[in-house]
Amino acid sequence: MDIHIMLAIDDHYVPGAAVLAHSARAELRDAHTRLVFHVIDCDLSTERRAELSDLLGRSGHLRFHRISDRLGLHGPSLWYSDAAVARLHVAEVIPPDVSRLLYLDADLLVLEDLTTLYTVDLGGNALGAVLNGFAPNRSLVITDEGARQIQTGAVPPGHFNSGVLLMDMQRWRADRISERAIEMHRRYGADTTHADQDILNHICAGRWTPLPEKWNKMIEHPVLGKFGAGRMDELTRREGIVHYVGAVKPWHDEFPDNPLRNLYEHYAADVVRA
Repeated sequence: MDIHIMLAIDDHYVPGAAVLAHSARAELRDAHTRLVFHVIDCDLSTERRAELSDLLGRSGHLRFHRISDRLGLHGPSLWYSDAAVARLHVAEVIPPDVSRLLYLDADLLVLEDLTTLYTVDLGGNALGAVLNGFAPNRSLVITDEGARQIQTGAVPPGHFNSGVLLMDMQRWRADRISERAIEMHRRYGADTTHADQDILNHICAGRWTPLPEKWNKMIEHPVLGKFGAGRMDELTRREGIVHYVGAVKPWHDEFPDNPLRNLYEHYAADVVRA
């Protein structure tokens, strides 16, 4: 069985991508399962591209993709780069014979066999995702004057986080989601706060499949706080995927010395030793 995974990487996220890939490989139960990484090259330097090729190549088969007219952010972002909107090009880079795809942000750690996630029944929808715990009712309102984000109005099941996306590529293409998302970003991207996430939620409103929360366990919480405060048992439990959202990543010196950092460094150490 092949599990096709798409990543969108610039130089800043090479360390994270290497650890993500290793953790995904390490947690597979069947040695015959092959990971196929589709990497959108977001202006990687020659040195970083070679490094990424080596590191991801240890965990699976690697294919690089470059996009001649790749989208960019319209202005300053929260902390992410143009790579955040590169996933909107998915229909351009994924071969037609790939019927199912898993998009993963590079600041994730896989703690469970991805086969379980990859085979989830999407019920005819183009994508599956995890409800965004920060703002589950967030929506994008579009008027003649432009677009604006509000914290209410989401069509059930709500507003999802785009860091983990399971895609039915046949349905995705049939619904022209990439084409519509690219057009929408070019028109309204300057008005969005969360770039691709706002746009995909608008296009797929009410027509996406909720995945169990464990498949996108975000370390920040609007009430309990940042860096896993109050939820360490849940976040470090060996299941699903932990998502190191926020500007400070576990490979940064500023990340606190806590069980979440220790968990990340456990997998990172194996990458260094390999």
